[in-house]
Amino acid sequence: MKRYLESCISVGADGLLPRTGLAPKESAPYVLMPGDPGRSKRISTFFRDAEFTAHRGTFATYTGHTDNGTPIAVTSSGMGASCVAAALEELADAGAKAVIRVGTCGGVQPELVSGQIVIASGCVRGEGASYELVPEEFPAVADPFVVSALMQAAEEMGEPVVVGLYRSHDAFYMESKAAHPGLRDRMQQWIDSGVQVVENESGTLFPYGHLLGLQTGCVCVLAASMFGQGGKHAANPYGDPSDPDFMPRRIERAARIAIRAAEILEEGF
Repeated sequence: MKRYLESCISVGADGLLPRTGLAPKESAPYVLMPGDPGRSKRISTFFRDAEFTAHRGTFATYTGHTDNGTPIAVTSSGMGASCVAAALEELADAGAKAVIRVGTCGGVQPELVSGQIVIASGCVRGEGASYELVPEEFPAVADPFVVSALMQAAEEMGEPVVVGLYRSHDAFYMESKAAHPGLRDRMQQWIDSGVQVVENESGTLFPYGHLLGLQTGCVCVLAASMFGQGGKHAANPYGDPSDPDFMPRRIERAARIAIRAAEILEEGF
């Protein structure tokens, strides 16, 4: 992909990029991006010959290969748009070609249930970082090849997924279930317009990735539904959300979809 934004980040005296601790051209071409550094380590266990690469602040990186030998890395971003922005610039300088966020989200549409996997086709930009880069009319869309690869990977694994729009924003608790009164009123426009989920990163990930010449995509696990109509004990096709292993298992599923998507991208479909 063409790069529209040239980075001028200087390496430190140690020859490493300042935020991530990566060396220029050290990253694998395909990078998964969870938020939590601990999740980064967990995802690396799904790689072949995974090795610890760097850890500074919220940015923990491990590199390895997929089952078919595709070079891959995982770099945690921390939470929110500014962390994603820093990670993307340094990953682009470190040699990444595609970045796929693997995370969690909150359900906007009432029919969604905990554990459901949602692939982003695009995002409503409700955060602030992307507005420092592009005007408000600029779309935040996932790379179509990454979306297709994620969909193909999910289909191969027999995993039903939702593909649709995210909403990304900065004030976490203002769009979290039961955190403040009036949530339904604040979210009604997104329910009515078909937005599927809400999270905190993709609004920056997609336009910034485009500017940096990176293919970007996002696959998230629904942590909870904001407005679900089912009862507390309604059957969940993905398991029991109260089970401590429920979310780790579902995030592993999303990660394996992203890993397979990296292989598909490398194979060129």
